[in-house]
Amino acid sequence: MTQETLTEVRGDLVLAALCVGQFRAPCQIDAERLLVRADEALGQALHALGLELSVVVESFTPAPLFAPDEVLLDQAARSLARRQVQTHVFRPHDEEPPEEEAVLEDLPGQQG
Repeated sequence: MTQETLTEVRGDLVLAALCVGQFRAPCQIDAERLLVRADEALGQALHALGLELSVVVESFTPAPLFAPDEVLLDQAARSLARRQVQTHVFRPHDEEPPEEEAVLEDLPGQQG
């Protein structure tokens, strides 16, 4: 295998993996570290999370992606086309009876 310049990530590997996944970067998962082909943006994001980064030169065997990029991009495009914005306004007074009913219930001698 050929040697590559990679970024070694140590620290909270779950946090690191989530960050790498957001960037959709190839990643080799080892017990004590992750190896990634980090561009500057990914490196800055990993560093901002407090992870230890170092440059290494070694062979790279990234974990397989679960779907080809074409499939993921097609799904994302269809999802964006269908996306709708929904809003909900919470109004606690909707649960209270209208004022007229509240007044009638409070009158003495009033029978239902």
